[in-house]
Amino acid sequence: GVIPGDGTDIEKVKIKVSASQANYLRDLPLHESQQETEQTNEYSIFELHVRPTFDFQQELLWNGEDLEVLEPLWLRNEIAGKIKRMWNKYKE
Repeated sequence: GVIPGDGTDIEKVKIKVSASQANYLRDLPLHESQQETEQTNEYSIFELHVRPTFDFQQELLWNGEDLEVLEPLWLRNEIAGKIKRMWNKYKE
């Protein structure tokens, strides 16, 4: 993340993205530490060492259904909670 001084520690973040979105992330990485650790015909796994601040979380959400946070668990739960709250606004 780029928001400085909010007390967020640097953590390893592991994400799974669709094959088509993986091409985008290869061309425009989310962060300079981004490394592709697995690649299949359906998806790729990327690892980053970042401060998972609000702005970084927004970048993850921007990728929509093509991205899934695998680790850390707290960030996965945080993103899931945001998606659930968004769904609650649109479901009726």
